[in-house]
Amino acid sequence: MKKQILLAVTTLTLVMTGCAQKKLNTTDNSGVVPGGEDTNVYQNVDPMGQGNGVYGNGTGYGEGTYGSNGVQNIYFDVDQYSITADKLGQVSHNAALLRENVATGGKIKLEGHCDASGTDEYNYALGLRRAKATKDALQANGISAKSVTLVSMGESSPECTTGSSSECYAKNRRVEFKVIQ
Repeated sequence: MKKQILLAVTTLTLVMTGCAQKKLNTTDNSGVVPGGEDTNVYQNVDPMGQGNGVYGNGTGYGEGTYGSNGVQNIYFDVDQYSITADKLGQVSHNAALLRENVATGGKIKLEGHCDASGTDEYNYALGLRRAKATKDALQANGISAKSVTLVSMGESSPECTTGSSSECYAKNRRVEFKVIQ
């Protein structure tokens, strides 16, 4: 009898709570829109003045090796969001390239991304933590907090879609830098 009651209560609880939706449409006071967009226009604006939406070395937005002229994505380990010492050079490099855009009224959009290994809710929260950690590192490099917008994309915009290998997942654990005009 107890098993039947427990089963009925568990089933009723599952039916009442339902399934979570993949995208959240809420905004908090920080201007963060988890998985969403706001009314600003986002473009891959070239801070090096090349005018074609391609950063620095010509390979594309956020691509290339450290030391090139381009703005680079910051990549993270599994379930991590801290900016480690080996990433500080990349953040400083990106801050130096983006400083002029911020000085002329531009804003930076940081998109936190995750691989598909966690739940949707966990990945949105982790993406937001990654973007926030990157924002804090940019602030330490002289970029005003008011000029940075955070967005968590969770697992919804993977860079690598060809499989579920660890190499593919590693490309999806990142923060992308975009300039808002």
